[in-house]
Amino acid sequence: MRKIVLLSIVLSLFFLACHKDGVYNPKEKIKRIYIQWPSEKDETKDLLEEWTWDDKLLTKIEHFEREDPWYKRFIYEKKRLVRIETSEGTYFNIKYDGRHYDSMEGFYPDGRTALIMKFTHENNKISKMGTKIYLYDDEFEKKSKNDVTSVLEPFFPAEFTQSLKKIKSNMKNKGVYIGESTVIFTYDGDNLKEIKSEGEDSEGGSWKIKHTYIKHDKKSNPKYRFIFGHDERAHDIGVASKNNPLEVKCSWQEITIDDEGTHTYTESCVTTNDYKYSGKFPVEVKKTVRCEGDEYDYYQYTIFYEYE
Repeated sequence: MRKIVLLSIVLSLFFLACHKDGVYNPKEKIKRIYIQWPSEKDETKDLLEEWTWDDKLLTKIEHFEREDPWYKRFIYEKKRLVRIETSEGTYFNIKYDGRHYDSMEGFYPDGRTALIMKFTHENNKISKMGTKIYLYDDEFEKKSKNDVTSVLEPFFPAEFTQSLKKIKSNMKNKGVYIGESTVIFTYDGDNLKEIKSEGEDSEGGSWKIKHTYIKHDKKSNPKYRFIFGHDERAHDIGVASKNNPLEVKCSWQEITIDDEGTHTYTESCVTTNDYKYSGKFPVEVKKTVRCEGDEYDYYQYTIFYEYE
C-alpha cells in the first residue's frame, strides 16, 4: 500500500513538473463561443469568438464583440507560444525562465512600448504579476491607426480600461501616462482562490480589485492553461482554474483625480454560474451578476461553447 501511495505522489510530481507555460493543448478544443442576452422579442445567439487550430496549436482567435471585428494571432517556437500579434498592429513578445513565464512586453504599431509584465512563480504556479503600461499623448494617437487603449483591453480589468479612456481624453501633450499594477494570486489546489490587484498611475489615481472564488465544480475548464484563460472581470495573464468557477465575488475601488478634485468609486459584484455539460466539459453557462456600490446593477446572460 505504501508503495502505491509513493508511486502516486511521484507520478503527480512528475506530471506537474513536466508542464510548460505557453503550452495549451486541451482534450476538447474550442471552436466558437456565443453569447445570448435575455430579451422578450429575440433570444438569438451572437458570435463572440471563433478559434482556429492547426492540429494541436491554437493559431488565431477572431473577436466579434466590437463593431469592428479584430483578431489575435499566436506564434510558436517548438510548439511553445512566443509572440501574439493583433489585427490592429500591436504585438506582444513572451520570454520564459525554464518552464515558466518570465516576462511579456507589448508594443504599439509604431514600435513604442505599450506594456511590460513580469511574472513570479511559487509551487509551479504564477503567484505574482507586476505590470507597467504606457499611454502616450494625443500627438502619438494621431500617428496611430487605432485607439491605443483598445489594444490593452484583453489584458486589464474593464474598470481599468474605462479609466484609461477618461485619462486619455484629458491628456493634452503631457508626454506619456504610466500606470503600474501588482497582482497577487492564491490557490486552492489547482483552482484559483483569490486574486488581489492594486495599482496607481502618474495622474495620481489608484485602484484596488479583489476576486474571491467561493466554489468550483468538478468538471474540466476548457481554458485551463490558456494564456487568456481567466474569464472574470480582471483579465490576468496566464492564470485559470482547472475546474469551472460556480461563484465569484469581486470588489473594486477606483480613485481618480481631475481638475474638479478627487473622486472615489466603489462596487461589489457576485457572479454565479450555472453550467450544462457534454461529458467533462461545459457547453453552456448561464451567468447571473449582482452588483452594489455607487449604482445597483443586475443582469444575466448565457455563454455557449462549441468544440471541434
